[in-house]
Parts: sequence; C-alpha cells; structure tokens
Amino acid sequence: MKKALPLLILSVVCAVFGLRYFHRSSSLSDARFEGESGGLAEIYQAMPRKVFPAADGPWVDTGSYRGKVVLLNIWATWCQPCREEIPDLIKLQERFASREFTIVGFAIEGGDPGAVRNFVQNERFQVGTSSRLMNYPILIGSEGAAREFGFEGELPVSFLVTREGKEVKIIRGNVASEEVSKAIERLL
Repeated sequence: MKKALPLLILSVVCAVFGLRYFHRSSSLSDARFEGESGGLAEIYQAMPRKVFPAADGPWVDTGSYRGKVVLLNIWATWCQPCREEIPDLIKLQERFASREFTIVGFAIEGGDPGAVRNFVQNERFQVGTSSRLMNYPILIGSEGAAREFGFEGELPVSFLVTREGKEVKIIRGNVASEEVSKAIERLL
C-alpha cells in the first residue's frame, strides 16, 4: 500500500498537467470561429530573439523591440488575405506609433527576398482617401523561422507582444482593428 501511494500521487499530478496542457492547446485552435477573422486567443511564450534582414536593408535583432508593444504580423506578398489587412495595419501603426508601439511585418516569401523588397517599396494601399506605402518595418524570413514565433501554417497570423518580449495574444486570420486596438491599449 505504501508503494502504491507515490504512484497514485504521481498519476494525479500528471493528469492535472495533462489537462492543463490540452485545455490550453484547444483554446488556441478555437481562437477563430468559422467565418470570423481576427479572433484573439491568449498564449504565453517568449518572442524568440533572432536576427533577420529587413526589407529596407539592414539586419534587425528582434530583441531591439523590447520596451515596445509589438504586433508581429506574419504574411507573404502572394497571400491575398494578407494584402487585404495591410490598410488596417497601416492605420494601427499611425494610431499607436507615438506610444511605444510598432507593427513588425515578418514576410515568408520562400527564398525570394527581392520580391518582398520590391513589394514594400512599390505597392500602395488605399487608406481612407489616400494611397500609401507600408509604414512599419518588414523583416524577411522563412516559414521555418516563423514557426519559432508560433506560426502553424495559415496566413495571415499575428502575435501581440508585451514590452517585456512575451507573446500574449495570437490573432489568426485578418486583424480585426477594434478588438486588437483594445488589446493594444491594455498593454500600453
């Protein structure tokens, strides 16, 4: 009987941890309901510290964004839903940039950084009554590198990151400006 008690306790502890793990995983996968875009779900992981080339030339260390609230947006130039959300991202950047906030685009282009640079320099988006270029930094990476941030294969996806570099929200699909704005306000 004395030998069975530690096994029973160990089994209960394992079951509790297992339930917590699977509950967290299922909440992430249920973050966006069928037909909805931009649903937020909580996640708790550190944003990886990596160095990537920027579309405007120099390499950027993701650790350089510590101290700012960051919306890390994983996208590709060929992804139509990604392109459709860019005007909303431009507006979010304009709205919050003066308050230690930035959007960071992370382009996964399948080995063609020239396509990203060309897109960022030349593609204009209708925002209100004006046509604008993207107004936030764009890093160029790979699908493998994006997976380190939490990317699971569906574009677009965004991660809201605290000033301390912790990913706290995941947004699958297009960013819903109002809902994301409220989450950004809480972190600022």
